[in-house]
Amino acid sequence: GPAGRDGRIAVEGGMTGIIPLAAIEVAPAPETVLRTQGIPEGHPVPERVAGLVEEARDLYETLARPIGLLARISPSDFLEVYDGEGRNSERSPLPGIAARAGHMALFAATLGEPVSRKIKNLFAGNDAALGCMLDGIASERADIAASLLGRTFLESVVNDLAHSGMTVLPYSPGYCGWHVSGQQSLFAYLDPGQIGIELNASSLMSPIKSVSGVLVAGPPEIHAFDNDFDFCLDCDTWECRERIASLAHPPPTKTERSSEWKS
Repeated sequence: GPAGRDGRIAVEGGMTGIIPLAAIEVAPAPETVLRTQGIPEGHPVPERVAGLVEEARDLYETLARPIGLLARISPSDFLEVYDGEGRNSERSPLPGIAARAGHMALFAATLGEPVSRKIKNLFAGNDAALGCMLDGIASERADIAASLLGRTFLESVVNDLAHSGMTVLPYSPGYCGWHVSGQQSLFAYLDPGQIGIELNASSLMSPIKSVSGVLVAGPPEIHAFDNDFDFCLDCDTWECRERIASLAHPPPTKTERSSEWKS
């Protein structure tokens, strides 16, 4: 959309394209940090590990500069973006999901260059333990950024979220048959450069702790699909099952979400 005086883009439906993400400037709770390292809640934690958790949390809160970007898009326009360079899997769920969507928006979010640079420097400086902790925190917060943008988008198009029956999920290039080269057409449409995200020739984003894709809003059933695609055989996590199952729960209130994101 056209840029306003403050440099923010005007987006269909009255939404402002650039979205502050102050809620995730706060690091996740220590037990969440440990979970990113494969340590279950309640497991005894050595003092040194607990110290690394707190050091990594402090670093994150000092360095994180989270910000997001949204732009509504019609299903037909999205399919043009999705086609990209023509390298998607022959069969994939997203075109069918998009065809049944009520609302869609392209999105991008980043935690900013300082935290990404610190992670690189920690690994380069042979401080892999702290680097892993900070990397785990940043990855968890980047995922939360996508969820936060999704809920912000859904609230902008649904007046009564709790009773609308509408849900939203993010989908990103590189997953579920959408080739990573799809980032190129997504970036051409959305222009995440305005929030500091760049794309290299290999379609990798910089800063590294950035996410992008499309938000698809609609009834929960539009997101359901069977794991019978060729690329499912190469997937180690089948994370889609957990994502689809999460839609069975009622959307949290604003107070509950604020507590969750700041925990």
